[in-house]
Amino acid sequence: MRIALGGDFDTYVIRGLERPAHLLPYRLSPGFNLLRGLREIGQRNVHILVTTNEVKTVQVEEGPLGTVYRLPCPPGSGSASFFLWRRHLLLKELARIQPDIFHGQGTEAEYALTAVTSPFPHVITFHGIMDRVHRVTPPPLFSLSHVPRWTEKFVVRRVQNVISISQDVEDFLRERKSRARSFRIPNAMAPCFFEVKPEPRTDGRYAILYVGAIQPRKGLIYLVEALARLRDAFDNSLVLRVVGASGGTYKDEVMQRAVALNVAGQMEWLGVLKERDVAQVLARSDLLVLPSFWENMPMCIGEAFAAGVPVVSTRTAGIPNWVDHGKTGLLVKPGDSVELADAVGQLLRDEPLRRAMGAAGRAKATAEYLPRVVAEKTLAAYETICRK
Repeated sequence: MRIALGGDFDTYVIRGLERPAHLLPYRLSPGFNLLRGLREIGQRNVHILVTTNEVKTVQVEEGPLGTVYRLPCPPGSGSASFFLWRRHLLLKELARIQPDIFHGQGTEAEYALTAVTSPFPHVITFHGIMDRVHRVTPPPLFSLSHVPRWTEKFVVRRVQNVISISQDVEDFLRERKSRARSFRIPNAMAPCFFEVKPEPRTDGRYAILYVGAIQPRKGLIYLVEALARLRDAFDNSLVLRVVGASGGTYKDEVMQRAVALNVAGQMEWLGVLKERDVAQVLARSDLLVLPSFWENMPMCIGEAFAAGVPVVSTRTAGIPNWVDHGKTGLLVKPGDSVELADAVGQLLRDEPLRRAMGAAGRAKATAEYLPRVVAEKTLAAYETICRK
């Protein structure tokens, strides 16, 4: 089978190159983990398409996971043009490749748009649902940030096949009266998260880890408030490590809140880390906490499960599909720092429960999130689509 995948892949890693040191580390996409799995199960005829500012003309070369096509991003070809020029370039390459199926990763830009308007059998994956995101954090009224939601709306009308990584995707399709066929397949987690083991605490401090973009939708400020509520009960022995990129002024708001609550000294800002570094930090953490207001299938939760680390998160959108409350972690109401503090405190005080939840999470990840497992299910979906 000739498979084509389009998505925002790391253009260095998919070519088997070391990412330049002057660039920020790149948290590899779920699509990259799928590529790993496809190679593991013996799929060699794989074509990877990515639009990038690195090139002025189309560059094609062989990589360790397939043939890589780097397509240019002409000026003004993004949301300002509704991604139509990038779609045109992608369609030209697909015409040369003649794939049996094209898999568009992400619905808010050019890849899913290309998939649903191409002449080839297609499937798309929703990683975020822009309609849901904009409900939680509305963009300014006159902003190009609305274009991804409009693009997604067009895609939903045209799409025939969807890989649904959570129940929230299927609910969204049903709300929009989509006739698309849904294949329920989760994202794959990188092998390095399965390779680490929880490390014993050496400094006497409990380590809480947050992984994600530092933006209002993620609710980090409520975790800071929960940290302040737990400070006295744990004799200042808590440390909150924050991994992720900052955009806008939200990080400043979080830091100001931490200073006001006198917990700034218990926070470590680690910035954006490489995949293996995140795995190592997870191994040294007692809990992963993600207090988001909306998520589809947050990678950090699956990565924590693979590393054997229990999770505290929120009872919203796709998260309950991931976290089995009371078994692999605890779920709380979003935006409630009191309930969040209670859940975090409960797990920190109960080491046997943390160990049991960590073991249950690792078992779930091993059964469902290994790249090979996800690739086998995805390939079966491809074959079903092509037969139809």
